[in-house]
Amino acid sequence: MSGLCARCGGVIDPSGRCTVCGNQAGMQQNNSGPQNASQGKAVSTSRPAFLYNKLTNERYPLTQSVSKIGRDQTNNISITNDHYISRHHSWVLQMQGGYWIEDLGSTNGTLVNGELLGERRQINPGDRLTIGKTELIFVME
Repeated sequence: MSGLCARCGGVIDPSGRCTVCGNQAGMQQNNSGPQNASQGKAVSTSRPAFLYNKLTNERYPLTQSVSKIGRDQTNNISITNDHYISRHHSWVLQMQGGYWIEDLGSTNGTLVNGELLGERRQINPGDRLTIGKTELIFVME
């Protein structure tokens, strides 16, 4: 069994630091992985995934284990035309066979299907992510 980061699920390196988010805090033991709460099945990440903005027709591929979203140009997904989005608003994590979203302490919060996100949550195809006033649809091909 390998040690996993309690924050993002990334692998803990020999020095005790997460290789994904850099967290030095506690670990959890690897198990069979998270389950899709609505269907009770593990979600596979073998298919390409992206976030789709219906208003602008932009597609943001989720090709990295961590895709940061925000107004700042250094984010993987930079959305500069919505001033309700924080500089570093949220991130989508690809881990343990699924995709997860976590708010990074943004001013206006992150919503999933209209519900304010309180903690990291697994997302499924068709889920609507509202970041600022921008709505993104999670899509898997």
